[in-house]
Amino acid sequence: MCGITGIAALNGHPVDLGVLQRMNDVQSHRGPDGEGFILSWPESHGFCSAFLRHTSQGHGAPAARVGLGHRRLAILDLSDRGLQPMTAGASGAWIVFNGEIYNHLELRAELEARGRFFDTRTDTEVLLQSYLEWGEQCLEHLEGMFAFAIWDGARGKLFCARDRLGIKPFYYAMPRDHFIFASEIKGLLPFPGLEAVPDDEAVLGFLIHGNCDYRERTILREVSALPAGHALSLNLASRQLTRWCYWKPAPRSDWISLGDDARVELLRSLLLETTRSHLISDVRAGSCLSGGLDSSAVVGLIGKIWKEQPEAASAIGDRFHTFTSCYEYPELDERQYALAVANAIGASPTLVFPSSGDFWENFSTMAWHQDMPFSGLSFYAQWRVMRAAKEAGVKVLLDGQGGDEVFGGYAKFRYAYLASLLRRGRLGTVASEAWASVLQRDLYILDIRRGYRYLPGPLRSLLGVDSLLQRVLRADRAQAVADESTPATRWWRHATGASTSNGALSTVQAVQVEDILVDTLPFILRMEDRSSMAFSIEARVPLLDRRLVEFGLSLPDHQKIQGGFSKFAVRQATSGLMPEHVRMRRTKLGFAGADQRWLNGELRPQVTDLIEGPLRCDRYIDPAPLRKWYRSPQSRSANVEAFGSLFRVMALEMWMRAFQVS
Repeated sequence: MCGITGIAALNGHPVDLGVLQRMNDVQSHRGPDGEGFILSWPESHGFCSAFLRHTSQGHGAPAARVGLGHRRLAILDLSDRGLQPMTAGASGAWIVFNGEIYNHLELRAELEARGRFFDTRTDTEVLLQSYLEWGEQCLEHLEGMFAFAIWDGARGKLFCARDRLGIKPFYYAMPRDHFIFASEIKGLLPFPGLEAVPDDEAVLGFLIHGNCDYRERTILREVSALPAGHALSLNLASRQLTRWCYWKPAPRSDWISLGDDARVELLRSLLLETTRSHLISDVRAGSCLSGGLDSSAVVGLIGKIWKEQPEAASAIGDRFHTFTSCYEYPELDERQYALAVANAIGASPTLVFPSSGDFWENFSTMAWHQDMPFSGLSFYAQWRVMRAAKEAGVKVLLDGQGGDEVFGGYAKFRYAYLASLLRRGRLGTVASEAWASVLQRDLYILDIRRGYRYLPGPLRSLLGVDSLLQRVLRADRAQAVADESTPATRWWRHATGASTSNGALSTVQAVQVEDILVDTLPFILRMEDRSSMAFSIEARVPLLDRRLVEFGLSLPDHQKIQGGFSKFAVRQATSGLMPEHVRMRRTKLGFAGADQRWLNGELRPQVTDLIEGPLRCDRYIDPAPLRKWYRSPQSRSANVEAFGSLFRVMALEMWMRAFQVS
């Protein structure tokens, strides 16, 4: 896990070395173990390149048309042989790479059999040699999380790609006849002429829906994200930029044809194989552990490997560290489940207790690290877990992110299943599953307001979901809620069978694909990446292995939702890996935070000071009704949606301050 950046000059002018250095320095937290650069300039026979430890060594060199920078977080082959940018022999190709290629050992053996030689033990060199062997088709051979750029000097071409699920970030812009890229948006901003100008529609979408990660769109007008499963190439001579999609999440027909028992056995095998590959590391590894099914499954799988195949879990060492966020509020605390899982496998648990005061002290720092506004205090709990891992000397953390999206863990999937059963006339199954959901204490079915993101516009208005935003937004909230791109309209389009673009998918599968590509996973992965990298930690998400994603989509609906249980196949496949009361627990807390408690209580003085003062975000919200509401007795008894709206306004303000947006 590292930080990458680069500049390609398209107008014949030289790369500004000072700017390249500043772009790299801004991302130093992503790679405290070293830095490096290459400069490349044209000559009669092509391009020549030179490696530099610092751009100050490049003064006096020929004027560079391409410059790449790298910050290193050393995970594999800790020697200087792993420094980047990296080349291979006299190929003229150089790579900057962020991520992990989990099948690099298998790929290395295949490439050696084809006659290729290696100088390091890094997956970086395997990735570069894969490109030299297969060209852009190398993407078909890679399993892992990655964002990389390869400068192919022999062809005068820059080739960039992002992993299938978008676990690792890649941002780019084209200011002033240049192509620039970086791992984080802030890594682009030192470039002269690139202004932090917000995309007003994206800001409005964040304030209403809490999301600003929409495929290639970001919250800044001039900055694009390379979407998950996409690649691009830039021909320096023709200045032609080409972008394409090389993978989309879809079920596999060979898995669809299996029986239920065979699917469960295959899932267990895939989970173990994937977890083993994610444990390969030359530094200490541990795990996040919330007490929910996904993180408990990951920890249980690691525990089994640690016990039965210790050579495959050498990165764990003699102590398996787990990290859990806890609260003194019973409705938010899952430590009893987390401790049961940790104790069952002999792990050493670390409990962290987020506090309102500590959050406020770190609010501005988090806003800077996250690049774009974040939607709730649950991400502060994640921040504290990463900080605790850093303090414990753990450099790699395995996490359970993605399990809900891949295996059907959210209430939205349950209701999509019920909707599809209704359309097929299976009223008996609808009744039994709905009643089972009530017995499971499904809060959404008992209190529909909790699913406010997915309510149609008229019902949102009737229930007063957006009552605070309706008062304070300067834009047309009703039009934004009714827009075809909202989570609610997409869900209803699939649930009512009105969607024709995914006719080969079930209703549940169609909603899953939306969640993976747009609605949930992109912003969760951004938060995971930025929170971990703020503390120079590599976060790995084994449940988002490409094969597991395709397998999860291939599961029939009844192996995702059954008897009121979500992720039913995962519960079956992880039998014996965790305590039964955790594996079959009837509650789902989700990614919870103390938003309403703190904003309504302990943080009232700080919130008052913030919103009563001058606000940069007043171009989007009217401060007067916001202040009036917060001073009023009505705010003391306001619902969770109102305080969610308040937090998003605060998060937008802190982001605008952090990046001096006006």
